[in-house]
Amino acid sequence: MRLTKIQELGSSLQKLLSTLKKNREMVSLEILKSHYRQPYYALIQQINRAASAFVKEVLTDRLILNPDISIEEQAAVINQVIADSGMERQMSSCISRTYNVDQLYQMALELRQKIECALWPYIDLKTCLVFDLDNPDVEPVTYNTLTRQICRDGIWENQKLDLQWKFLFYPNTRIYPGDESVKEEKEKNGYEDSYKTKNNCTPVRPGNGGCLPHTAAPLLGN
Repeated sequence: MRLTKIQELGSSLQKLLSTLKKNREMVSLEILKSHYRQPYYALIQQINRAASAFVKEVLTDRLILNPDISIEEQAAVINQVIADSGMERQMSSCISRTYNVDQLYQMALELRQKIECALWPYIDLKTCLVFDLDNPDVEPVTYNTLTRQICRDGIWENQKLDLQWKFLFYPNTRIYPGDESVKEEKEKNGYEDSYKTKNNCTPVRPGNGGCLPHTAAPLLGN
């Protein structure tokens, strides 16, 4: 079975952390920082790069963004969430203390949920009421064309709808200066079905996030 990129990055990071743990157990920190200074700090730098890449992949893998809103605006929201969360310091402490990628992964998932919630106002712009033109008496369905989910009793559920011969009304459409018309979307973007978070914020989108989020300070100190 082929490993996902997250699994590959996590496996590589765990090997580096295991090496660091072994070195610290066998040699005093003072000697590591003096006699073995160059290889020791080279290992620390490797771990920082690997940990940053791993966390970034967890945060951005299949993350949904609204294609009608600038990447810069949504990236700013993501980076603000990361800065406000204070979780970078917690992650640094986690891997320094436990050398455990699984715990780091859980913390990254927690941060991802915060990001998804912060992005939801942008995703919600693509929530619409779907009217069946062939059955005008049928109640419209609340549907999000980005997540391909319908809302039942306040809960978002994965369900791809056939939008042919349907009328889509977007009550949350953002109106820009000079734009007097509200655009009805008749075509869907090519997004895959995805999961919903525990708090029903926003699910995920494949193949994006190349420049997101900005990775700040190194996760691991010395």
